[in-house]
Parts: sequence; C-alpha cells; structure tokens
Amino acid sequence: MELYALTDNMILSKLGETIKRLRLEHNVSQKDLSLSAGVSISSVAALERGESVSLKTLIPLLRALNSLDMLSDFFKEPEISPIVYAKLLDGQKSRKRASATKNNNDKTELEW
Repeated sequence: MELYALTDNMILSKLGETIKRLRLEHNVSQKDLSLSAGVSISSVAALERGESVSLKTLIPLLRALNSLDMLSDFFKEPEISPIVYAKLLDGQKSRKRASATKNNNDKTELEW
C-alpha cells in the first residue's frame, strides 16, 4: 500500500481498522482492552472509528495487544554506506604531530 497516496484521515482510518482487527484476533472487548491498557473505553472506540488519539493512548493499546513491534521502524538505526563508513573511519585516525624540538644541553659554550 502506498501510504503517501493516502490522506491523514485515511491513515487514521486504516490505523483504527488495524487496532480493531488486532483486538478481535485476541478475542478482547473494547472494555477489557481499555482496562488492560489503562486508557478510557471512549479512546479505544475513537481510535477504532479512525479518530485522532494521542501516542500516549496508542502505545499502551499496542502494548496490551502485544503489537509494539509495529513501531519498530521508528527505532531502526540508519544504514551507512560503505563509502561513508570508510570516510568516518578515516576522519577518526589520529593525526601525527610534529615532534617537539629537543633541548640539547650538550651545547658548547661560546667564548666571547
């Protein structure tokens, strides 16, 4: 499904359908889901209708439905191309410093 072709309201509707499908797959009522997630039953119903809810509502619902993995794409580390990685490593190499001048205490004294 091409998400960018959907409006925000269409995405909310699809999200609500998904939550409802997950709830029914777990054979849980809206009331029981709201109790186990610690959110109001009206929030569960609103989400299933495709209405906007906060992330503080969505996250506990996904947790209660054992579906937090649906958020995993948000936490992926960005992949670095081998060329960029090599440049990063090259930039971390320690730089060589010019050696300090040595004091030569064995200088012969000049006679005036």
